[in-house]
Amino acid sequence: MRSRMSHFVGWIFLIALAEGSPAQAPADSALLSDLGNHRYAEAVSLANHDLQRRPGDPWLLTMRGLALDAMGKTGEGLASYQEALRTKPDYLPALKGAAQLTYRQHDARASLYLQRLLAIDPKESAAHAMMGVLEFERHDCHAAIRQFQASGDVVLTREVSATEYASCLMREQQTGTAVEALHRARSYFPQSRTLRYDLGLAQMQNGDTPGALATLAPEPDDDAGLLNLRASVEARTGDLNAAFFDLRHAVEMEPRDPRNYVDMALLCLDHDQYQRAADVMSTGIQYLPQNASFYAIRGIAYAELSRYDEAEKDFSRSAALDPKSAFGQLAHNILNVERSQPEQAKATLEKQVRDRPSDAVTNTLLADLLLQQGATPGQPEWDEAKAAVSRALRTRPDSVDALNLQGQIELEEGRLEAAAGTLEHARRLNPDNPATLNRLLTIDKRLGREQDAREVAGHLKAMLNEQAQREQAAMRTTAER
Repeated sequence: MRSRMSHFVGWIFLIALAEGSPAQAPADSALLSDLGNHRYAEAVSLANHDLQRRPGDPWLLTMRGLALDAMGKTGEGLASYQEALRTKPDYLPALKGAAQLTYRQHDARASLYLQRLLAIDPKESAAHAMMGVLEFERHDCHAAIRQFQASGDVVLTREVSATEYASCLMREQQTGTAVEALHRARSYFPQSRTLRYDLGLAQMQNGDTPGALATLAPEPDDDAGLLNLRASVEARTGDLNAAFFDLRHAVEMEPRDPRNYVDMALLCLDHDQYQRAADVMSTGIQYLPQNASFYAIRGIAYAELSRYDEAEKDFSRSAALDPKSAFGQLAHNILNVERSQPEQAKATLEKQVRDRPSDAVTNTLLADLLLQQGATPGQPEWDEAKAAVSRALRTRPDSVDALNLQGQIELEEGRLEAAAGTLEHARRLNPDNPATLNRLLTIDKRLGREQDAREVAGHLKAMLNEQAQREQAAMRTTAER
């Protein structure tokens, strides 16, 4: 969890100095002196001694709570604040002490203390800033923005709250306000790489490409995230060489971060550099061999290079790693549990087919398992898979999953025209199914249907770009990383 520190150092102590103790006794001055000089154990001892003469004194209880908290005894400190509030429920120093302590400890009671405090003093800036952080953590950006703005510049005096405020503004499409806020926050933290990143992102999303490039200009401490963001801005300006250079450097810095490989490969595909895209994905696969997107992108590159067998292998591997909607979540849960024991899985599915021969899902699962196990034309398992797909389609002629398997069977049997027709039918039923589009791309290329192949490849690239942008949007704002 992100660190949540106090917005004001010594907030409660300063309030206590201003209000003083009810009696203004010399012992109170000694207590304040102990606190001011960080002699917390002595302060606790003195407060306990004075409480024998003035039991229930809210000022003494608050000072004792402050000293205990400073010693790391947060439970005892909170108990002391609470005792003060039982004596005087609207006592501001104790309320602020309890609010600050529980806020720092991620205690659910922090929100209640802050609400009580703001009911008494609606202009308390630090309390509004802390409430803004709590609303952000509850994913209520509308409420968070309202609280952050009520805090004035306090929200900008901490990197955490400044980044969260900017994140909410961008999420609410208030990018211009986010840019302004981040500029002001950087005046407090001119060396902050975090705020520099967020400002560059906000400027890019606000359409200020020159401003983003200036903010993200190379510096010695650039990390992979900054390089990736700068590459996105450079690509928008058409400076592809600079974008390639920065993404390659980002890959070298963070070889296990998938977004750098994906961004670089998609940039290559967008500019018809198919071999380069395949090489990038091959490098990524060495580090992240279970990433389904890597195989899908490399498969597109191979198809464009007319390396159809390699493309088909990559598409199949991608589908196996990330089945997503295929056959429905329940069916895949069953199948994935049993795939560690493939013979048992096969026996289970064959029994279910015998019991319910017209069940489309079970027949499709059986056919998929047989093909995944390597059934090839001429083998009994191949004929069994074909029969299962046929039964599934008789029951559910609109099953995209069964149609995809039928297309795979026709493709491997060399019946390209039939496979193309089957997969076009599947595509009409679900235009965005990756398995359908992957196979259709290789078939169109093999049949010499270049225009159809370009259209399918464009659709696939658009889907991959959209997926990459969604992932980047979720990762890029510093407050959410």
